[in-house]
Amino acid sequence: MQAAEEKSALRSAIWAERRAADPERRAAAGELLAAHGLEWALAHVPEGGTLTAYLGVGAEPPTAPLLERLHSAGLRVFLPVCLPERQLAWVQWAPGIPFARSRFAPVQEPVGPVLTTEELATGDGARSPLAAVLLPATALDTEGRRLGQGGGYYDRFLARLEGLGLRPPTAAVVFDNEVLPAEAVPVEALDRRVGAAVTPSALRALWPKPS
Repeated sequence: MQAAEEKSALRSAIWAERRAADPERRAAAGELLAAHGLEWALAHVPEGGTLTAYLGVGAEPPTAPLLERLHSAGLRVFLPVCLPERQLAWVQWAPGIPFARSRFAPVQEPVGPVLTTEELATGDGARSPLAAVLLPATALDTEGRRLGQGGGYYDRFLARLEGLGLRPPTAAVVFDNEVLPAEAVPVEALDRRVGAAVTPSALRALWPKPS
């Protein structure tokens, strides 16, 4: 089986588990994820600094409480907007911001002034450059390999940052059972590793491994 087929099979299995999970336990995980996600962000983002995040919906790990915590901590939080050719742009999030269905993907997106990846990365006089990336995942392994949703949006985003000479700290939000043993996540050429896992039970450093 090729890597793409292996990833598709693993993705289907994990999403079946997510959909079968108890909704009350999933909702309760939101506050735990928020605590660990904020811990990670405060370790990597300067006061008033900028990071990306996302809104988890449906059976995904719930991130709304985390967004609230990040905003309350004075951080500038940007959420993704899908563009053609599986690229991302960014809108600053604040409580009460409206959302609308994406034209390019089956997701809800924030409505507001849009920044390109280059604008987000470099900052301006009123906003500091991008300091960290908090991103979604379907699964991770203990060496930082990430299984996404299959669109490649975030891998392309991280590759564009690399092209700008930037490699900000990264962390992905998953449930505890979605952190898998080393090499359990198949990889392809575009795939980028993730530095940490934010789970309900812990904040786990994944990559690079301590020497």
